[in-house]
Amino acid sequence: MRYIDMCVFLKNNDKEILTMKKFKLFTTTGIMLLLSSCATYDKPPVSVAGSSYTQMKEEERKAFPEELQVLTLEKAQQMALLRNPNFRSMQFSVNAARARYYQSFSSYAPTVNAGMSIQQGFSKMFSGENSEHYRSQSESYRPSLSGSWLLFDCLGREMNVLEKKYTLHQNEALEDDAKRLLLRAVAYAYNDVQLSYAQKAIAVAQIDYADKMLKDSEYKYKAGSVPLSDVLNFRISLRNGKLTLRDCEYNIQATKYVLAGYLGLLEGTIPDRITFPEVKFPEIEFLPDVSVFLDMALVNRPDLRGFRDSLQAKKYAYYGTLAKFGPTVSTFYSLSYDSSRNIHHGDYDNWSRSRTGNFNYGLTASWNLFNGFDDYFNAKAALAEMAKADYQLAEGWISVITDVRSAYENLKNQSDQAVLSKEIYELTLKTRNIVESEYKTGTAEVTRLNEAQRALILAQHTLASSVINISNAKAQLDAAVAMPDQGSAAMAEAASDNTKNTVKGNHKK
Repeated sequence: MRYIDMCVFLKNNDKEILTMKKFKLFTTTGIMLLLSSCATYDKPPVSVAGSSYTQMKEEERKAFPEELQVLTLEKAQQMALLRNPNFRSMQFSVNAARARYYQSFSSYAPTVNAGMSIQQGFSKMFSGENSEHYRSQSESYRPSLSGSWLLFDCLGREMNVLEKKYTLHQNEALEDDAKRLLLRAVAYAYNDVQLSYAQKAIAVAQIDYADKMLKDSEYKYKAGSVPLSDVLNFRISLRNGKLTLRDCEYNIQATKYVLAGYLGLLEGTIPDRITFPEVKFPEIEFLPDVSVFLDMALVNRPDLRGFRDSLQAKKYAYYGTLAKFGPTVSTFYSLSYDSSRNIHHGDYDNWSRSRTGNFNYGLTASWNLFNGFDDYFNAKAALAEMAKADYQLAEGWISVITDVRSAYENLKNQSDQAVLSKEIYELTLKTRNIVESEYKTGTAEVTRLNEAQRALILAQHTLASSVINISNAKAQLDAAVAMPDQGSAAMAEAASDNTKNTVKGNHKK
C-alpha cells in the first residue's frame, strides 16, 4: 500500500479505530476488576510469607489485648476459631462449594458470544503481453454476535444443581465438624496447661513444707535432739521438690506451646503475663440416661449430617448420569455484519464497498443412541459411589453411637474417681498431719513421716489429675454430642461456680 493510500485509509476509518480502542480498554479494565474482586480475601499475617522470625511485625506479635490478663477456656476457644489456620482453610472450602453451587445455575441461561474479525489482503498481478502491472487490496470487518440456549436435557441440569447444593451442605457440615474438633482440642490443651499449673502448686507446697521441716530439724540438731540423718533427709526432700518444680515449669511451657498452636499464634507461645484460673473441684452433676445424649448426637453431629448430605449429592449425581440417555433440545442464533472494501490499481484506479447484515436462528434436537457404552458405565460408576456413600453413612452412625457411649462412660468414671481421689487426699492429709505431730513428739520415725508425705503428694497429684480428667471428659462428651458452640465454656463456667474445694498445696486444714 502506498503512503498516500494508507493516509486516506486511516483518515476514512479513524472513528472506527478510536471506537475499537475504547472498546478494548473498557473490556480489559472490566476483566481486571472482576478478577481482582474474585482474588480478594482475608489473608494470613504477612510474616508467614517471609523467612525471618526476628523481623516479624510488632503488631503481629501482640495477639493478646493489653487488658486481657486471665485466659479462660471460653476466650481461648474464641481465639482459636478466629485464628486457627486449619479451621480458616475449611471456611474457604465452603466458599468454593458455594461458588460452584451458584455456578450450576448458569446452565439455565443463554450464552452470548461476541466476535470481531478484521482482515486485510494485498495482491499483485503481472501481465505477460504488455508487461502491465495490476495491484489490488481488500479489507473486511465482521463483528458478530452468537449464542445458544439449552431448553431441555432430561432434567440433567436440575440434577446437577441439586448435587452441588448438597455438596455445599456437606462442606458446611465439614466446617462445623472441624469447629467441633477444634473446640475439643483447645479444651484438652487448655486443661493440660491447667494441670501443669496445679502440679507446680503442689511442688511449691512440697518445697515450703520441706524447707519448714529442714529449719526445724536443723534447730533440733543443734540442740542435740535429732540425729544428722534427719537433717539430711529433709535436705534431700527439699531438693527433690525443687527438681519436681523444674520439671513442672518445663511442662507449663510445653503445654503452652501446644495451646498456642491451636490458637494460631505466630510466636508459638503464650505471653508470661497471661495467667490461668485456679483448678477447682467441680460439683459432680447428675447425668441423665445415655439415650438422651445419643438422641442429641444423632441430631446435632455435623459429621453425620455431612454423610447424609454426601449421600444426597451422590444420589443426584447418579440421576444426572441417567439424563444422558435422553434427548436434548436447544435453540441458537447468530447476528453478524460484514463490511468490505476492494481497491484496484492498474490502467485506472477504482474501488468498491459492500455491507451485508446476517441473522440466523433455529432449533436443534439431538439424541445419542450409542457411544460405546460410555453413558452406561458412567451410570454404573455413579451408582457405586452412591452405594459407597450409603455405607459411609452407616459407618458414621455407628461411630457417633460409640463416641457418645465412650464419652458418657468416661465422664461417669472420672466423676467417681474424682470423689474417691478427694476422699483419699483428705485422709492422707490427716494422716500426714498426725504423723508429723508424732514425729515432733518423738513417737514416730522420720521414715514414717517420709511415707506419709509421699502418700500425700501422690494423693494431691491424683486429685489434680482427676479434676482435669473431669474437664476433659466433659469436653469429650460435648464434642461427641455436638453441643452448641459455647457448650464447653458454659459447662466449665458452671463447674467453677459450683466449687466445693480448691486443689492447692498441702496446707493444713
